[in-house]
Amino acid sequence: MGLSMSGSDQYRNPITSSGSSILDANELLLTKKILSLREHYDIGDRSGNILAVGEGNLIQIPANFKVTDPRNGQLIMQIEGKILTIRHQFTMKDSLGVELGTIRKKLMKLIGEELWVEKDGKEVMRIYGNFLEHDYTMEMNGKIVAQVHRKWVTIRDQYGISILGDVDRRLVVGATIVLEHIEVEERRSRS
Repeated sequence: MGLSMSGSDQYRNPITSSGSSILDANELLLTKKILSLREHYDIGDRSGNILAVGEGNLIQIPANFKVTDPRNGQLIMQIEGKILTIRHQFTMKDSLGVELGTIRKKLMKLIGEELWVEKDGKEVMRIYGNFLEHDYTMEMNGKIVAQVHRKWVTIRDQYGISILGDVDRRLVVGATIVLEHIEVEERRSRS
């Protein structure tokens, strides 16, 4: 018997687990390992517990990432880049391969940068702010659902993620990984 989800229910946590999870946390820290052969991210809570691990190859075309639970290796989500596009495009999927949304970067904007996430051809989230400074906001239906801020006092790149509304945490974590990847890629192409 299948479950039918409507409205914002489709972005709620479909997985229940014992203990804390990125799927129900409201405050997360995404930490990037700088000296690594792969793009590696630890996603943890404010107490330092690692709740998920994101892995992607540095020189993979198109870029792909897998986010897993470090306690059992279970896939939480995957992020797949598209190779032949004018603008950056990444599709986020759940552990069963069902699309959560596709993130796209706006080609041109007069001031700042902007991205959006769409599903089934409809915008579900808008992301805006200062991506170079890693200070940006995620909005759904005109309401702020998450904010990301870079932590400057650490040895490794670290981003604080605050969930402020009813949103699938996988969309927020996935978008944060994609934004960091795009920034690294653009920095590399400028040098």
